Amino acid sequence: MKRILLLAACLVTLAACGGDSALPNPTGKGSIRMINAVPGSPPIRFLIEERLLSPVPYKNSSPPVLYDDFSYVFNFEIIEPGAAALNRVASRTVKVQNDLEQIFMLTGDVRNPDITVWENSIRTFDTADTVLEARFVHGGATLGAIDIYFDPAGTALGTNPPVATLAFGEITDPGDYEAGDYVLTVTAAGDVNTVYFATADTPLTAQLAHVITIFDGDQNDTGTVAVSSMTGSGTSFRFGDVLNPPKVRFIHTSLEVGAVDIYDDDVLTSLVAANIPFGGATAYLDATTDDRTFYFTPAGSTAQILIEQLFTSQAPGTFSNIFVVGNAASAVATGLVPDRAPHTTSAKLGIFHGANNITLFNAFLVDRGGEFTDDVGAIMFAVGFGGQSPIVELQEGSYDLYLTDTTTGEVVVSGFPIELVTGGLVELIAVDNVDPAVIDLIDISLP
Repeated sequence: MKRILLLAACLVTLAACGGDSALPNPTGKGSIRMINAVPGSPPIRFLIEERLLSPVPYKNSSPPVLYDDFSYVFNFEIIEPGAAALNRVASRTVKVQNDLEQIFMLTGDVRNPDITVWENSIRTFDTADTVLEARFVHGGATLGAIDIYFDPAGTALGTNPPVATLAFGEITDPGDYEAGDYVLTVTAAGDVNTVYFATADTPLTAQLAHVITIFDGDQNDTGTVAVSSMTGSGTSFRFGDVLNPPKVRFIHTSLEVGAVDIYDDDVLTSLVAANIPFGGATAYLDATTDDRTFYFTPAGSTAQILIEQLFTSQAPGTFSNIFVVGNAASAVATGLVPDRAPHTTSAKLGIFHGANNITLFNAFLVDRGGEFTDDVGAIMFAVGFGGQSPIVELQEGSYDLYLTDTTTGEVVVSGFPIELVTGGLVELIAVDNVDPAVIDLIDISLP
């Protein structure tokens, strides 16, 4: 087993005009990456000196990159709505070490985070190797001490001892495991009966080095724990939580279709949701991880199927929104993954475009009672029919919302009042009015 370099990401050295560079020569390169374990944070910008490496959302890691083995100032910044400049929340001077990987993990308060740095040899594999490498990180501040089980599929929990017992902020040494199907389980330390998280049988291939982090879940998770991996090759993925089924919400934006019932069997006996009116939305309902076809019928009748739509498997532990969109002749059901996680630094606003009468809209905010003038800048631009706008981060406050037709510039929504609260999410749908020159907005936000 040997440990060598991965990819080359060189620090460019320029010769001074008319002379040699005064910079020292490196002896090698080391790898760096960052884990964002700050709940409620916006993406944290990870910089080496003033060069942006990656914006890192909560529950994520930046991909590893290589730099010459010099000392650098690593900076961490966030974008706050209304601020005149980026907020540099932390800096740390660290010497990159030849042939070593250094992992920065940020925890605590997003405006004054704690920084932990770990070092370990960079892993590479021979072509004949049949093993993978895994390290485990405890990044869930609310969990207390945990046991981590990493067992071959089919192993009863507790048959083998945990691969690690970790306190918050700790990382394991690397371990080698034969490639195959594994079940990862997180329990309270010393208590195999208190299970916080468990995967299904998960295939893991040889010759990848994983850093697997346990996080506190947020509103994008149906459970209380989330687990993700970033490999040494820069591939990331999320482990599904079989203890918490996925959830789905149905949202009706088609004026012409009328109220609907929804079934998930072709003989229309398995009712999922009843009498969803135009402009209405269900709560989040338990879903399954299997492929599933939904049948939409007129409310109270099974004489006609208005929409028949297959949805492929939904990952365990996740949310999905399904929108009824279109006119009576061409209505469809569209599935999208919502971003429901709050940020402690901003309010969030999103609009789904379900209005047939315009193809694209722009969105603008003015302070409550203020005048909508030509110099007001758009917060959303060219949101297309049948699509979700970007989730926009904004300052808390009372506002009036305006929508214009992107093509003509005509105002189609005038002064829709909204209240934005830090840590909150306002979800709106744009739908047709009986007047084709007007679009209605409906607030479908959940408590």
